Amino acid sequence: MPTTMSAVAVNMSATTYARRRAASSSRADVLRATPAMIGADASATMSKRRRRQSRAATLAVRAAASDEPSSKPKKSDEKYSNLTKMRSEAQAPFRTARMFVFGAFAANAALGLSIATLQAVTKALGAPSAPPLDQSLQNIGIDLGAALFFGYLYKKDAENREKQMARISREERLSALKCELSSGKVVSLFDLRGFSRVVIAAGDADYCNASIAAAEAVRDPLLERGVLVIPLALGDANESVNAPDDATDRRFRATPVYTDKWVAWIDEQKREAKVAAGKGVYVGLRMDGRVRSSGVG
Repeated sequence: MPTTMSAVAVNMSATTYARRRAASSSRADVLRATPAMIGADASATMSKRRRRQSRAATLAVRAAASDEPSSKPKKSDEKYSNLTKMRSEAQAPFRTARMFVFGAFAANAALGLSIATLQAVTKALGAPSAPPLDQSLQNIGIDLGAALFFGYLYKKDAENREKQMARISREERLSALKCELSSGKVVSLFDLRGFSRVVIAAGDADYCNASIAAAEAVRDPLLERGVLVIPLALGDANESVNAPDDATDRRFRATPVYTDKWVAWIDEQKREAKVAAGKGVYVGLRMDGRVRSSGVG
């Protein structure tokens, strides 16, 4: 019996010792693993912080780049709008094809001219395999004449296209100008398309009053044709233009609004037509808003 009790006590002591050793070993493992875990967490935190900083730097660079003006011209910076170009193509539908053909023929003739010139030079230097000199000189004359001819045709078409697009652009700016009708409503000339044939009389007070008097003499035929007269007194003479007398006269006339824009358009038209600044001019529009006629007096 005492022997059995001793054995049990020994077993319990061994078990307790094993448990304590296991606990101690586990505690040591935890202590050893803790610095590694702390280091891993710190590394992950630093990595996230770096990614955030990189993302913020990228956004800052993009914002700075968007604030800088672009070197490429935008569509709004082009000389003529797409509507102007389309109207030009509609009014001269075969001009682009002609310019392509003339340009191709001129380039072909220029290439032939360079080849013929090279052959003539090599023959003059005594190359045995070069074509005869008189044949090369003849080819030079033909190619030179063709290059000049087709180049001239291309240049004329290009100049006509530029003039046409400039005229269309002026008509578009004119359509944006506003006037006040007899009802007090302010409309643009674009809104009057299809309803009125606008006639603008721009000059000093005497010129405007004389133009109105001349139109009054044939008021009824002009009203039947939907003519609307807009007198534009240039300079400081706005108060000197005769006011409309009756309701019929008011329907026959309109008053320009924002006259500085009207004056700027008239001055541009005068410079294009090489008219003196002090001359009175008139501009008549078609029903579709295109300029029908213009002149002095």
